[in-house]
Amino acid sequence: MKTILLVDDEFSIVEVLAHLLGEEGYAVMTASNGQEALDRASETKPDLVITDQMMPLMSGADFFRALKKIPSLRRVPVILITSAPLRAARELRWADLIPKPFDLDDLLRAVRRVLGE
Repeated sequence: MKTILLVDDEFSIVEVLAHLLGEEGYAVMTASNGQEALDRASETKPDLVITDQMMPLMSGADFFRALKKIPSLRRVPVILITSAPLRAARELRWADLIPKPFDLDDLLRAVRRVLGE
């Protein structure tokens, strides 16, 4: 079973996505900000991270950079979901960029593609 770490400060989004991904057979961990996500990922290495861009403590891009500095997590793919303009985010090597609002089927297709399923 593949493990996905969801990072978003909006509880309703985390709740819906965690349920959806759980129904698809994924183990789901959640975090409400980048620092909490780094802690969770360090405890249990996820197969994939899905993160929001605009969050407290650190942005999705800052979280991405911090994650990539940890040798054991450097190769974990990260999908960015955001309602923010994508210009600044495009400079990073995201596994995928998904603008909000998004179709849940589009997100599932991206997850399967990134995980090689």
